[in-house]
Amino acid sequence: MKNRQIYLIVFLGIVSAFFMYNSYKLIKELKETNEGYNRNIEYATKLEDSIVGYQNKVNALEAADKFSLNGNTKASEYLTNIDDQIDWQKFIIDTLMKTNDAEGNNPLVPFDGMAGVMKITEAKILNNRWIIARFSDGTYTGEMLLRYDINKDKSIDFKVLDQTLFS
Repeated sequence: MKNRQIYLIVFLGIVSAFFMYNSYKLIKELKETNEGYNRNIEYATKLEDSIVGYQNKVNALEAADKFSLNGNTKASEYLTNIDDQIDWQKFIIDTLMKTNDAEGNNPLVPFDGMAGVMKITEAKILNNRWIIARFSDGTYTGEMLLRYDINKDKSIDFKVLDQTLFS
């Protein structure tokens, strides 16, 4: 009987030691995982702060550009008064770029393409009346100043005011 009790005590001691060792390992792993998780949270927070900081810098640069729709309060207000539900910058540029969909040269570009078809490649809205646009046929490029007018039906008319072709 005593032998059984001794074996039982030894067995329970071994089992207890086994569970204690495994629980120690588990606690250690959980601490390491938690530390890694905390490092990831700190890193993500730093990244988020950096993104916010850079976005603030971009917004400040856009606001400082007085020859842009974003930097010109009066021009923005003028367009907002027409319809405040429209993203005017995107709408105007998209409408201008749709003039490229025509077969052949863009009808707004005052030059025929010499090495291909002349298309408007990029544009910047300066205010509530003017746009500067770059055009190219793949080899030759130029720029033009456009006037735009928004009609009551929210269609847009474009008129070329001046242009230049670079050789």
